[in-house]
Amino acid sequence: MRLIFLLTIIPVLGWSETVSGRMVDGETGEMMPYVNIGVLGGERGTVSNDQGYFHFDLTDLMLESTIRFSYIGYENHDATIADLRQLGENLGEIKLTPKTLEMQAVLVYPREFKDKVVGNPHAPPMMRAGFTEDSLGYEVGIRVKIRKRPTLLKTLTLHGVATSYDTVFYRLNVYEMDDKLPGRNILKSPIYITLSDFKQLADITLDLTSHHIVVHDDFVITLEQVKDLGDGDLTFSTGILNGKIFYRRTSQAAWHSAPYGLGMSVLIRYEK
Repeated sequence: MRLIFLLTIIPVLGWSETVSGRMVDGETGEMMPYVNIGVLGGERGTVSNDQGYFHFDLTDLMLESTIRFSYIGYENHDATIADLRQLGENLGEIKLTPKTLEMQAVLVYPREFKDKVVGNPHAPPMMRAGFTEDSLGYEVGIRVKIRKRPTLLKTLTLHGVATSYDTVFYRLNVYEMDDKLPGRNILKSPIYITLSDFKQLADITLDLTSHHIVVHDDFVITLEQVKDLGDGDLTFSTGILNGKIFYRRTSQAAWHSAPYGLGMSVLIRYEK
């Protein structure tokens, strides 16, 4: 009876294990910085560093849980906790395969087109929201509603920006909507944004025209923390009930929303 009792309690005891590895391009072998790594739909994740190295805590995760490795322009790589444990603490190189390059959408301007600012250009300054803790893979942004037609994203403006950092480094993401949540990232290659040497509470406009980002329906545009910046914050002006924020706490986590208007706006161009 004692032996049976011991066997029944062993599965519920916690176990601790941290694995490490390096993300590389499966064709060239080159290191891949800032790859998203996390439990699919869970709340535990990380991002590889600027040399492609990562550490990931598997403590108490269920063996059937799926870990996803993802990067813009590459196929996802999925593995269960059981798969990773078989490889030991050092996973070695995790290889991602580049996606087959698709033809870029071409937006041909007619003689008459229109520029319009969408999003939340007038968020009141008394409320703040954004990045308030150092969490790799955390991202936050807004939903932008447009008509169903080819639309070029010209600029992104961040309103009332305040930060305790000297320099910040984030990744820009653009998602199409999928059943009222952010779905597929439509970018073909990553876009990184460095902000430094600006006045507190200023508006900062980022030129997106060189990336030729074309959307065809409502979309979500976010910033994502992909580099360890240490203790500090980056926040924007925010209002109540004048928009919708989408956010997730780390790589591969589930999306959440809140009825706030984060201080982001997008200048778009479309056919009249």
